Amino acid sequence: MPVAWPIAKFLFQLVAPNIPDIVSTVATLKKQQAEPQPREEPFQARIAEMEQRLAQQLELIEKLTKQVDALQTILWRTLIIGLAALGLALTGLAFIFYA
Repeated sequence: MPVAWPIAKFLFQLVAPNIPDIVSTVATLKKQQAEPQPREEPFQARIAEMEQRLAQQLELIEKLTKQVDALQTILWRTLIIGLAALGLALTGLAFIFYA
């Protein structure tokens, strides 16, 4: 037990200067909770902002969909050209080996 008192005294000396700050902070928080919070934005403004964001997201999704469709078309064309090239190469090899 004799060791506990010096440790407690040391901890109190560390905490004691901060006690007024802690008390004022708690008092301020209690006052803020007691007062009704004013709304920063009216409800209609928030809904309008959300609608604008949704419209922007929808526009972005439409652009991405168009880009994916264009990419799919390019890939199909590349596939067809690749298959045609493979067919021509196999035909050429057949002429070389069987002629």
